[in-house]
Amino acid sequence: MKRAISDQKQRDPTGLESIARMIDTPSLHMEWIEAPWDSVIFGFPVLQITLMKIRGSQSANDFEIFEKARDQVGAGLVSCRIPHESLKESMLLEKSGFRFIEMVYKPEMDGLKSRSIYETPSLSVRMADERDLSELKEIAGSAFFNDRYHIDPRVDSKLGDERFRRWVQSSLTHPRQRLYVLCDGECRIGFFVTELLDDGTCYWHLTAMAPAFQNKGYGRLSWLAMLNQAKGAGAERVHTCISARDHRTINLYASLGFYFPPPLMTFHWVR
Repeated sequence: MKRAISDQKQRDPTGLESIARMIDTPSLHMEWIEAPWDSVIFGFPVLQITLMKIRGSQSANDFEIFEKARDQVGAGLVSCRIPHESLKESMLLEKSGFRFIEMVYKPEMDGLKSRSIYETPSLSVRMADERDLSELKEIAGSAFFNDRYHIDPRVDSKLGDERFRRWVQSSLTHPRQRLYVLCDGECRIGFFVTELLDDGTCYWHLTAMAPAFQNKGYGRLSWLAMLNQAKGAGAERVHTCISARDHRTINLYASLGFYFPPPLMTFHWVR
């Protein structure tokens, strides 16, 4: 049986080039890419399995093709996110040294244009600029303690902090992502990194509140303010992604009228 890997070059919106690779056999279909934004931070190639589907009894043998390719490039970390019902795939991953890290939800709100969203006059929302960057990076380096890179005990959480600081930095000049700062008077209380997609979806990539302003009633006001922002920008819906362990924010999304499609499972392999 021929079991070859096919490659395809692709670029992310910032212009970074990566190779999308694929295995397609009677027993296994899987696709993966290198995540260059993470590779730079970790100091070794970081891979993301973007699709995995077991088709037949030889899937474990075929998975070895990926493992050889992973080792050839010297990858030190591989992540994989699959639907919650993909138990055969999860068992193959665990057999191959992957460990379950988290369950994530992807809250959605549709029909944004027809919704009445309460005003939040106490907060202001504006596009961030260079003057905001230092403080927003500080928030980014302290707000994401529920992130998968922070809760995996095999990964240095300081690298996770740096990952989010760099994300905020790059979003300021990103061709599609937008960095918004939320303020109460002169106080910067948080930020959102958003992207208005071609289909009318406003995707919230990052949402963060400064630790000093958490649990003080600012969360709901901030999320309402950003729903108003998305609606004013012409978005038809809002989507995002959140860890299941962040139960307070899950409750916030539920109270705002978001609904929750079936969750996804995240796995890490660490060399």
